[in-house]
Amino acid sequence: MRTNLWIVVVLLISALHVLAADKGELQQRRQRAAAAFHDGILLVHARSVLEITSDGFRQDPAFYYFTGLENIASALLAIDGPTGQSWLFLSSPAHSSALAESMDPRSAKSLQPEVSPGPEAARRLGIDHVGDWSELEDFLARHGSSSSTLYYVAQRFSLEEVPPSVAAGKTPEAPLWAIAVAKQRPSSQLKGVAGRVYALMAVQSESEIAALRAAGKATVPAVMAGMRAIRPRVSQRTVEVSVENACWQQGAHGVSFWPWVMAGENGVFPRPWASLIRYDHLDTAMQAGDLVRLDVGCEWEHYQGDLGRTVPVSGRYSDEQRETWNIFVAAYRAGVQTLHEGTTVDQVFEAWRSELLNHRSSAKTVVARQAIDKWSKRENVPFWGPHTINLDAGFIDGPLRAGMTIAFEPIAAIDGQGFYLEDMFLITKNGAELLTPGVPYSAEEIEAAMR
Repeated sequence: MRTNLWIVVVLLISALHVLAADKGELQQRRQRAAAAFHDGILLVHARSVLEITSDGFRQDPAFYYFTGLENIASALLAIDGPTGQSWLFLSSPAHSSALAESMDPRSAKSLQPEVSPGPEAARRLGIDHVGDWSELEDFLARHGSSSSTLYYVAQRFSLEEVPPSVAAGKTPEAPLWAIAVAKQRPSSQLKGVAGRVYALMAVQSESEIAALRAAGKATVPAVMAGMRAIRPRVSQRTVEVSVENACWQQGAHGVSFWPWVMAGENGVFPRPWASLIRYDHLDTAMQAGDLVRLDVGCEWEHYQGDLGRTVPVSGRYSDEQRETWNIFVAAYRAGVQTLHEGTTVDQVFEAWRSELLNHRSSAKTVVARQAIDKWSKRENVPFWGPHTINLDAGFIDGPLRAGMTIAFEPIAAIDGQGFYLEDMFLITKNGAELLTPGVPYSAEEIEAAMR
């Protein structure tokens, strides 16, 4: 355990390190954010939770996007809209040394940050001001008018930490750090803007596209490894480990999210979300006759892969499953044909819907006909649709734009069985480039791959 504590300390005060994007690109990102939140201050918090069970420290996506810092914890970035300037507040070196000493006194003297708050750090990082926590209160007092808004980005998949009654006075759903900061500016409005920030992240630079290409390329062998590991009486966990191992073998930094290998009713949305708050991750032994939602991604330089298929546990679809799946694939491909700059999500759905209805008169099985009737109505497929994919997954705001990377992910269910298909695409002016080629689509191709 002493070794594990050492790892925690190193993660906490490891040297500042800028990756992927250069200083100029990072500055442009912060300037776009300042323009978007011109009437207030945008606050973005670095991840502060350290996990010994994790395969490494995973930075908050928005914080990494604006700073390029992958190994800094308990830091706060403040982008001042009126002035366009950015301030980075770091945990005090004295605090880090005290923490190190409390864990292992021998480490306190040797563990010092490579870059300390001050002008040198600001120059190196291209950030206007770099200070420690003690300067935050003064910054809040001096910047912005008394009526300006404090915008914050909350971490995804987080629940309320305290009852609303305890957090009274400010937005109760805000994270505790944002509520604490807002107490320094009682006249300011506290407002969550994760969706707006993710919209700023939606169009990728060349360096981002390179990372996403690599993430997609690595994810293809990972999904194939998962597909070949699926068989009756094997646990979902066994397949998940096969996916994780394949990501590392491809040179990726493990998985971009823990794999969803969800068999039977576990694969019917919204049930997979329950895995996030379950110790067993909904693990079960897979049964012949069931379908599996195989949803996986490998991470490359913080950027996420996202890819998957619906796979039969036994290696063969039943007649009803086969026909329904192949119609699902045909509708998916019709949607893909519409992807290009300017396309709206509604237009993609209309292509999907039209192709489904084209198969209505020729469908032979009851389940396939029921699926067509159900899935052609938008209200019956609430989880259907594309989403952005880069440092994280986000909603698409408005028409598609050239330079966006998206995952097209129709999700539907019929007769207690989940159906799902997903690929990554780079949107261009005239079409979409598939970033995850080489994975089978049709029932016959998937069966052959599993053999």
